[in-house]
Amino acid sequence: MDLDAQYLHNLYNSRQAKTYSDVSQLFEINYQKIFKLIPLIKQTAHSSVIRHSNHPDLHLIVDQCFAHTAIFTLTHIFQNDIHKPDIKFKIYFDAQLVEVLSVCNETVLNSDHPYLTQCSDMNIQWELNLFLEKWLDYCLDKYQGKSWQIL
Repeated sequence: MDLDAQYLHNLYNSRQAKTYSDVSQLFEINYQKIFKLIPLIKQTAHSSVIRHSNHPDLHLIVDQCFAHTAIFTLTHIFQNDIHKPDIKFKIYFDAQLVEVLSVCNETVLNSDHPYLTQCSDMNIQWELNLFLEKWLDYCLDKYQGKSWQIL
C-alpha cells in the first residue's frame, strides 16, 4: 500500500466518525464566513458577481429564496461556461447555519475515493462542508471588501 493509500485508509478507518455536533459546528462556522464574504446575503434576491483584475470573478447565483432559508451557488465561471468549484449551499437564516448541498453537482467530493463506502453520512457532510470552509477562507482572502454587483 503506497503512502497516499495508507493515509486515506487511516483517515477513514482510524478516526472516530463525525457526529452531528461536529458537523453542526462546521455549519455555524460557514454561516459566519458567508456573512463576512457577502454581508447582505439575506437581502440578496438577484445573482451577483465580484469582478477582480487579478483573480477569477466570483459569482453568487440565487437558486431559491424563502423567508427563513435560501439556496445559492458560489462559483467561478471560466471560458466555455465551466463552473468551478460550483458549491451549492443552503442557508438557514433562523438557525444561523450553512449546509453544502453539492460541489460540482455531486453530493460527494470524490466519487472514486477508495474508502468512500466506509464514510458515514456525517463524514460525507463533514468533508463537503470542510471543503466549503477552506474555500471561503480563500475567497475571504482574495475578495473580502470588494463590491458585489448585480448581474
